[in-house]
Amino acid sequence: MTVGIGGKATILALLISAAPNFVVLPAVAAMEIPLQDGGQPIPRQNSTLSPGAIEAAALLGVRTQIDRLMAIAQTSGTGSILSDEELSIRVEVLDKVMGGSLEVRLVADRIDRELAWANNAKGTLEGKRQKRLNYLFTSNFLQGGILGVAAGHEFLTNHPRTGTKLLLIASSVGLGLSSLALLQQRSGTKRIDGGTTALAEVFQLNLPEDRNHNPTIVLKFLDSVPPLSTNNKTRRQLLIESWKKGRYLQSSEEKYLQRLAAYQPEGGKSREDIGLLGTRIRMLFDTQWTVEQLDAELLDLLRATQR
Repeated sequence: MTVGIGGKATILALLISAAPNFVVLPAVAAMEIPLQDGGQPIPRQNSTLSPGAIEAAALLGVRTQIDRLMAIAQTSGTGSILSDEELSIRVEVLDKVMGGSLEVRLVADRIDRELAWANNAKGTLEGKRQKRLNYLFTSNFLQGGILGVAAGHEFLTNHPRTGTKLLLIASSVGLGLSSLALLQQRSGTKRIDGGTTALAEVFQLNLPEDRNHNPTIVLKFLDSVPPLSTNNKTRRQLLIESWKKGRYLQSSEEKYLQRLAAYQPEGGKSREDIGLLGTRIRMLFDTQWTVEQLDAELLDLLRATQR
């Protein structure tokens, strides 16, 4: 007896027809096998790995398992029951993919915190700078108006020399306050206190390890050459080159890179300004975007192994 719905027969119907007294588990009974008109399983279509999936498999160390899984796929039908070997390989690959994806999330979340810290520090410094500038602008406006009125009164009362002196004083004070405003535009610093950022890994700084988790897969991803690359440069090299080209990375000195990475040695007094914080924010965004590309490759790998 064969029961079919739209060309598909359930495993329950097949088992009942072959052995009526056989006990079938409900979970198995719900599975369906797509059948051809002749009753044979539909052969699985050939599937190939994308360049990103190939890279992800190599980073996770499961390329051999993936090749075996795809070889099994060519000899079994779509929807057929998984063999013990195929099930074991799928579980292993899924475990690796989930571990790699969680590692990406861990690094991305860490960068989110570092971005929030840098944005908050930059906003605080900019607020203090604008407050000082407002005081200078207000003072300049007031002194110019007060001394100008006083000079006008002297001219009207036939005291031109006194009026001229007052105008000279107003001009001198205005020049001084304007110079202070220009200097204030480049001011605003604070002590580095936010903790070392992910840029330390990008710059490969030799710093004391103070974190419990080492993002091995992410670091390998940064040190790998993107698929279909024409210049054979790693992602780390591409990041640094783009920063140099955009004039964000202005020096390769160790101390400057440490300040960019927000590294504060024990007992150190390194400081950061608005410009440095802005550069760090841009670099962290670029790093986060690059790291999250691994998620797309892991998804490609997972889809390629499904049936």
